[in-house]
Amino acid sequence: MINPTPRKFRKPNRKAIRNTYENKSNRLRFGDYGLQALEKGFLTVRQIEAVRRTITGRLKRKGKV
Repeated sequence: MINPTPRKFRKPNRKAIRNTYENKSNRLRFGDYGLQALEKGFLTVRQIEAVRRTITGRLKRKGKV
């Protein structure tokens, strides 16, 4: 019986990123400020949390994130 050769590191399986944009409108659905992605890519949980903390620190008691 032939077995696959053992690998030192497993390759991560990622879904393909679509090249089409779902929504091309630049109107906000909620609130007065928004973020816009200039490139396609992945964001980690730590990156999202860091952005959230930065925004809440700047807003202080003026708004809600």
